[in-house]
Amino acid sequence: MDFAILGPVQVADAGRPIRLAAKVRALLGVFLLHPNTVLTRDRLIASVWDDPPRSALPNLQTYLTALRRAAVEVETVPHGYRLSLGPDRLDVLAFEEAVREARLEAARGEPATANRLFAQALTLWRGRPAEDVTLAATVQARIAELEERRESARLGWIDVRLRLGLYDELVGELTPLVEATPLNERLWHRLMLALHRAGRRAEALEAVREPAWTGICLLPADIADLVGRETETRDLVAALDGGRAAPAIVTVSGPPGVGKSTLAVHVAHLVRERYPDGQLFVRLHGASASPRDPSDLLAELLRALGVDSAGMPSSTEERAAMYRARIADRAVLVLLDDAAGEAQVQPLIPGTPRSAVLLTSRGPLPTLPGAITYALDVPPLADAHDLLAGVAGASRVASDPESAEAILRACGRLPLALRIAGARLVTRPAWPLAELARRLANASALNELHAGPLDVRATFEASYATLSAPARRAFRLLGSVAADGVAAWMVAALAGATAYDVDGSLEELAVAGLITAGEADAAARPRYRMHDLLRGFAAELFIAEESRECRTAALRRVAAEARARAADAARELPLAFAPPPPGVTARTPPCPEGGAWLAAERGVLVAVAETAAHCGLVQEAAELAYALAPFLIVRGFHDDAVRMLGTATGAAAAAGDTVAETRLRLVRADAEVDRRRASAVADEFRHLLGRCSQAGDRHAAAYALLGVAATLEADLGSALAAATLAAERFHSLGDGHGLLSAWTEIAGVQFYLGRYNAAGTTCRRALAHLEDDSAGHSAIHRARFLRALGIASYETGRVEEAIGHYRASLDLCRELRWSTGERFALHRQAQAEAALGRHDTATGMLAHCAEMFVNAGDTRGQALIAYTLGEISRWRGDERAALAHFTTCLDRLDPLNEHVWSTRTREQIARSRAALG
Repeated sequence: MDFAILGPVQVADAGRPIRLAAKVRALLGVFLLHPNTVLTRDRLIASVWDDPPRSALPNLQTYLTALRRAAVEVETVPHGYRLSLGPDRLDVLAFEEAVREARLEAARGEPATANRLFAQALTLWRGRPAEDVTLAATVQARIAELEERRESARLGWIDVRLRLGLYDELVGELTPLVEATPLNERLWHRLMLALHRAGRRAEALEAVREPAWTGICLLPADIADLVGRETETRDLVAALDGGRAAPAIVTVSGPPGVGKSTLAVHVAHLVRERYPDGQLFVRLHGASASPRDPSDLLAELLRALGVDSAGMPSSTEERAAMYRARIADRAVLVLLDDAAGEAQVQPLIPGTPRSAVLLTSRGPLPTLPGAITYALDVPPLADAHDLLAGVAGASRVASDPESAEAILRACGRLPLALRIAGARLVTRPAWPLAELARRLANASALNELHAGPLDVRATFEASYATLSAPARRAFRLLGSVAADGVAAWMVAALAGATAYDVDGSLEELAVAGLITAGEADAAARPRYRMHDLLRGFAAELFIAEESRECRTAALRRVAAEARARAADAARELPLAFAPPPPGVTARTPPCPEGGAWLAAERGVLVAVAETAAHCGLVQEAAELAYALAPFLIVRGFHDDAVRMLGTATGAAAAAGDTVAETRLRLVRADAEVDRRRASAVADEFRHLLGRCSQAGDRHAAAYALLGVAATLEADLGSALAAATLAAERFHSLGDGHGLLSAWTEIAGVQFYLGRYNAAGTTCRRALAHLEDDSAGHSAIHRARFLRALGIASYETGRVEEAIGHYRASLDLCRELRWSTGERFALHRQAQAEAALGRHDTATGMLAHCAEMFVNAGDTRGQALIAYTLGEISRWRGDERAALAHFTTCLDRLDPLNEHVWSTRTREQIARSRAALG
């Protein structure tokens, strides 16, 4: 029996594939990833399930029995189970054996034999290890290890072929690899070497340029009045020193409020020069009831590193791989604040030794491999005294040393409690220290300062009691929505007041240390942030001290205000993919201010929509989700859009509001289409079409029909008929946005069918409609149709005319800050320039465009770049290079969602092979 793990899991008996159930194949995958290794029951369970069910152990026994019935010889041994295999039966062992022999032959001076062995080893790879089974996060490190071994073997093979003088072969292989990963210096240097040795020195100097890397600093500002911590600072700085074989990982643990984050930020600033390639920072929210998901954290880091969310991989593993690739071989410091546990942190660890991780957590992380752990305790008495004096004033604290000592004792020398106590003294300049000391001593909750996490809550209560009534209410209201940071408008809406009215309360909260106000958002407006535990405390107060009617009224107000502001700020964008609600205003020209506001408030707006939905405010949640969805989709925040729309949909369904539910589901399905996942929502659109038709909702049915058309790439005739019928219905309904969306789909299908003149007619008709429509539509529609008209002109031989349309579309996309449209317009313009024989110009444009696609994580875009490079190579008479590019294109296309392009690329590959004989 033969086994394979370097790709989909495979098992065959005498060449005949053995079929196994999904979970049984997953268990087999674990054994194949760890051949000849004793695996305990606990390890097997942890490898198959991230969150094991109660029935995990009996299920495991069932799966083991199924493997044995299939003649898979899993042995029962002391302490566990083992699958014994040799290189003749398992591809990963054969790979490792061949690589080992290849390296030995290379060391012996036999590069030809090494070349053969490396080739033999690498042909065993069929994809990502165990790519077709679902395994727990604990297994991903092993998979990543195997992938790194493959890349190491690939580099070894390249070096051997350099010794053999196979330069042209290497140039053809390395060029698309460097284009796909332009920041991979190891591949880049080898390509330079191959070009140089091939005698193509000018090309090596001119066509290949070292990728630029710009260091980025996301660290919060260092604290100016850090008191004490000299020993801890010195130890942490030393622990972050370089020169290791793996990334340095340093954890700072301790109770909430002990000053972990303050110290970590201070140390990170001190070691910045050791990590010149960048300093990253993310909040993990481990102290909250819902710690942030590693996938979302990776998305935040990737966006900071220049990756466009529109092309962001969907899985945590793919995002982690992209993140490691982006900072590979760089000196980057990653500061992770408030970690929930090892599983949350592990995907965020860099893969190369020059980088380092400094993280804070409430408790130790004992199973984090290679981590150096520092348990941070409260400061010594002298340092705590200086901290209080630094906040409240040295002379004031010195005036009554006994009361000052009493305050230190009551606060348990906890830095957060001391800062809150000092802030209270600042806000009450007439208070003697004895008054605060007395209050702290008399407050029963303050006795909690001597025990774990509840100590901080008691300190929060003490500070809360000192606030004015308006500030206390503002604090409670801040607990109503789980938003990381808010602006004054949100507090004002919750309170039913103006921003001016709540300004004094916000200032009081900031002085008391309950919120911070030192940040400006993307719209250059101050934002107020609250620690997770403080926000949880405020949420308790919101429920305890505000009546149900007051809570509902506050959420209704903030949802309405959020919808109005979001709708106004998004007026440059298309409407959502659903029948528009009454009173929708006309679209406006590009508005950078509105876009900046939406970018700054995105997290808050999503949180308000989800909170409203959870509280049963279906109409408010639906209206806000409808207004916000276009921004999230156009700007590439698809994860946020799908989650928000899903929450609102669930609330509408629970309330029996079928109209709102249907419209929200339409918009959610359209979000999936926008990120090239049409096949995943084909059944959803068909279901919605039947549901709308049965309910007699002609308007929603038209959108559902158009959605069905978008999923019929394998049946273009039906797609065109469905989109045409949808357009007719939109026209009869007077829905201009729906009509433009239908024309966009019609033109796209006409292109795929080769009906370029008809597509051009559709585009000109749409552009005329956009010019004549007095109601106004989003300029994004115009940018789309200008690019499409350019394609129609190009395909009918009017190349110069096409370039004019592409340039107009490109300029408009840049004005709209629509990065997805910009990339595709630039790609099309480069294609047209190449068709006119301007190959160097086109290649330069494609290099820039490829960088944009890579930074955005847009694999489809990278595939199309490879396709155009194949065309250019063919026009230049280099059919072999063309074949390499077309093959790269096909490898990067998703066959489930790119049926037309996959078919077209296969045709080009066949043509190249025929020409090469």
